[in-house]
Amino acid sequence: MFEILFTIFHVLICLLLVVTVLLQAGKGGGLAGSIGGGLASSSVLGGRTAATFLTKATTVLATAFMLSCLVQSVAFQTAETTPTTATQRTMAEQQAVPVPAVPEAEHLLGEQEEAAETSTAEEPPAEAQ
Repeated sequence: MFEILFTIFHVLICLLLVVTVLLQAGKGGGLAGSIGGGLASSSVLGGRTAATFLTKATTVLATAFMLSCLVQSVAFQTAETTPTTATQRTMAEQQAVPVPAVPEAEHLLGEQEEAAETSTAEEPPAEAQ
């Protein structure tokens, strides 16, 4: 529950930060000049006070955004480390597949010789038939 509330708070900070950055007057005048119309001195977002307010608001929101990111990364860590990338999942799957044990060479040769001896003993010679 706390994680959901904190995520909503984080998204709200992000949206407000985007709005404050877009409202700032840059080289082209920004949205602050468009909203204020031609009356920069008497408008709410026009003039020097708007630039000072938007600069301070951007600084505060950017700081809140960074702190929110840090708190979320530390507070909501999971103890379970599951593979998150495709490469990590592939590596985990390859490690999970058991590799068959290679039998010893002497054991294989002994079985082959025994099998050859039993097959010749059980089959009558071809000439006898």
